[in-house]
Amino acid sequence: MAARTLYFAELGPVWNDWIQVVNVGNAPTRVTCVGKNGEAQAIWSQERTVAPFAGWLPSVQDITVSASLTITADQPIVAERHMHKNTEVLDFPGASPESKTVGRRLFFPELVPGALDWFRILNVSEADAHVSITVRNSQGAVAQQRSRTIAPFRWWDIDEKQMGNVRGTVEVVSTQPVVAERHLHYQGGKVTVGQLGQVLDPD
Repeated sequence: MAARTLYFAELGPVWNDWIQVVNVGNAPTRVTCVGKNGEAQAIWSQERTVAPFAGWLPSVQDITVSASLTITADQPIVAERHMHKNTEVLDFPGASPESKTVGRRLFFPELVPGALDWFRILNVSEADAHVSITVRNSQGAVAQQRSRTIAPFRWWDIDEKQMGNVRGTVEVVSTQPVVAERHLHYQGGKVTVGQLGQVLDPD
């Protein structure tokens, strides 16, 4: 869904990243992209005026450390990210409250044992986010619970070892709006599936 602010929880040197931003408003818009490192410091930025229904490819491949990306504009925009690594390809839209992918309660309907699961939770607010994760098995029983405080525009990375190798679901509850991104690697790392957490309780 179009929005004036979009978030990508992860960019960096592990993947070959490609992002396209499209202005879907009826007037030219100034688009600003800001990449931040794990200390929430701006390490890269670009700006461009984009005509109505025109696209722009910011050079995110120049980001050489693990980072998040925030894209802002004064007209509605959409953005899409492709991540390439050997045979693995992931495709993510920009997360936003409008698309119900930024919120205080996010849900992932699948957790797979025996595969490599990786999650990043990004705090997109200006206040500390107190975040708790609940892993439930396929019968709905709680299998794991973890919590952490995430500072503004910092993140928490979690892998399957912390999830307990469970077949089930993951729920993320936060005191501030967050984005949660999941990568599932299987078939020996030849195939990858990507997913954004789905908001259960929109504001």
